[in-house]
Amino acid sequence: MIKMILMINGKPAAKGQELTAFDGEKMILKGWAEPKHPGSTGRVYVQCNGWDFEWEYYPSVVGGKFVEEKGEG
Repeated sequence: MIKMILMINGKPAAKGQELTAFDGEKMILKGWAEPKHPGSTGRVYVQCNGWDFEWEYYPSVVGGKFVEEKGEG
């Protein structure tokens, strides 16, 4: 199984980090789901300011994408 890493704006993502969506909305990264098949982009789960629940978006909405983890050797 291939291990995937969520990258946001070229850097590894971390739960709890503040993100800005393409429309300028601020949100907090709560988690993510890796792509399940080659045609999938995966999903990110965020909490928008002022809301008590999580939203689900494509990673590209917050400048993100999944990449294969590089192994050693």
